[in-house]
Amino acid sequence: MRSSLFKKVSLWLLIIITAVELVMFVALYNYTYNMIVNEATVNVTSAARVAAEHIYYIDPDKLAAGSDDEKDAVIIFTNACIQYDVDAVYLILPDLKNGSAKYIAHGISAHQAERQESELSNDLNGQYVEGGLSDEMKRAFAGDDSGITTHIINGDEDKLVCYMPVWYYQNFESENPETEIKSLIRAEISIDNLTSEFNKKFREFAVIMVIVTLTVGISAAVILYFRVSKPLKKISMRMKGFVSDRDAGFEKLLVKGKDELAEMSDSFNTMAEELEQYIDDVAELNRQKAELNIAQTIQLGLLEPDSFENDKVKINASMTTARVVGGDLYDYRILDNGSVFVAIGDVSGKGITAALFMARAITLLNQYAKLGYSPAKILFEFNNDLAAHNPNMMFITAFVAVYDPKTGELTYSNAGHNYPYILSGKLTALNTDNGIMAGSFEDVVFPEYAVKMKPGDCLFMYTDGVTEAENKSGELFGEKRLEEALLKNNACCANDLLNAVTAEINGFAQGSEQSDDMTMLTLQIKPG
Repeated sequence: MRSSLFKKVSLWLLIIITAVELVMFVALYNYTYNMIVNEATVNVTSAARVAAEHIYYIDPDKLAAGSDDEKDAVIIFTNACIQYDVDAVYLILPDLKNGSAKYIAHGISAHQAERQESELSNDLNGQYVEGGLSDEMKRAFAGDDSGITTHIINGDEDKLVCYMPVWYYQNFESENPETEIKSLIRAEISIDNLTSEFNKKFREFAVIMVIVTLTVGISAAVILYFRVSKPLKKISMRMKGFVSDRDAGFEKLLVKGKDELAEMSDSFNTMAEELEQYIDDVAELNRQKAELNIAQTIQLGLLEPDSFENDKVKINASMTTARVVGGDLYDYRILDNGSVFVAIGDVSGKGITAALFMARAITLLNQYAKLGYSPAKILFEFNNDLAAHNPNMMFITAFVAVYDPKTGELTYSNAGHNYPYILSGKLTALNTDNGIMAGSFEDVVFPEYAVKMKPGDCLFMYTDGVTEAENKSGELFGEKRLEEALLKNNACCANDLLNAVTAEINGFAQGSEQSDDMTMLTLQIKPG
């Protein structure tokens, strides 16, 4: 069973939204945290600088607990804490020899006071801290007053510390008083305290965003289902059941809006209409094809068999139509007086119209042949009948001949048709006056000719589809190739001659599509 596209899209949508939201949270948190640290760096540096600038007159070596100087130092440090919102400011007396530092005075912020002072002030105030002289303190004590800031992360403790040297002036009355560094200012601020409120609000924001994301995701899934998945499923069901729905009365898809789905529904409706028309056209073509097959059967039924033989003559015929039905015809008949009537013809055009005209033509030829008319008389009456009832102005070329076995004479007349050949050890073309095509004008007189045929001679008749057969280069087979084929197969009997000529044409055409009907008929005189 195929998985649902809706489920796949919804799952990927949820994954993408979650990933984007997670990246957004991390980026937002880092950005805010860095902004807090940068702001705290500015504040703790400013607090240390201000404290160092205001404590210069208090000698740290003479600072006693409870003295006025200590009180002044505490006030200065506390004001610096309040002004720059730092947690604590300390006065440190370094001991470079022992690598220790003594915290001798400090001031704290209001929130630190509420917490009963910081742990550092309770432990270190007034005491030396062995090994407490850090590299940053040494740099500041060496005179670096740029504000040496360090970020201290120790376990759960996360704070920012700044060291600033305190310059003490000597010989105030001198124009250029000397200065020296005896102590350091340490200002510190807890990053945890600064970010605790932010972390709380960020967690609340994250929960709200998750809820919003779920709401938006569910809403998007619902919209996706009703606006995309459901219409697509409906289109799919209609496409699957198109044939059955068509038989039951096909209902078009409802087109709403101007989006891609509306365009798809409209395209499907158009496709369905075109398919319906195509199916109807195919059904009509099948019906026409069935009718053409019936017409072909009827047409072939009008023709005589493709071979006939008695003690006087042997007749063979072949007809290959370019379409299901054609406009070529051939006919032969043993007349009441023992003579042999043969005819071949080619109707203008192809298909059903030509086939109907051919049916009428062959009926007329049979009718006048049975009356015992001469070839010229047959064509005269034949032409008048066709011309009198020919609204489409069609015409037919025809060659008609009557062979008298008693005299061996072949009497013939031609109505614009290709002249035949007589094979008698040599090739003789009956290229007398062809006359005019039948069916165009009434009362046309067709000339009549006669030629003697001896036993073994063969009369070869054909339509122009033989000489006009084309190869893939568009070259015609032509009369010259036909004559060469007849000469090469001069000794063949009638049936073998037709097969040999057909083979020559097929070899020349090399599989090219047949463009016209091809019909051939032979009349061979038997010995004796």
